[in-house]
Amino acid sequence: ASGSHSVAIQGYCIATLTVQGVEFSGFHLYVLPNLCAALLLGLDFQCNLQSLTLKFGGPLPPLTVFGLATLKADPPSLFAKLTPDCKPVATRSRRYSAQ
Repeated sequence: ASGSHSVAIQGYCIATLTVQGVEFSGFHLYVLPNLCAALLLGLDFQCNLQSLTLKFGGPLPPLTVFGLATLKADPPSLFAKLTPDCKPVATRSRRYSAQ
């Protein structure tokens, strides 16, 4: 997932989850279309955990990362400074050749 992508929430429910004997109550479970995974764990869930282990089955030893954060940055508008009366200009192609 990337901070440059967004999606509209189609709905949600508030649920109590029990995972490996630990109860997580009052969590919002959102319904999102076209996910790249069956489940996305939000920061509200992850912030309650001391750590989270994901096993990928690769040949290298585990990598431990601390203090992950999210970034949401809106891209700048390419044409924000143009005035409404600005019109595009068409020019002929400049073909550089020996002729």
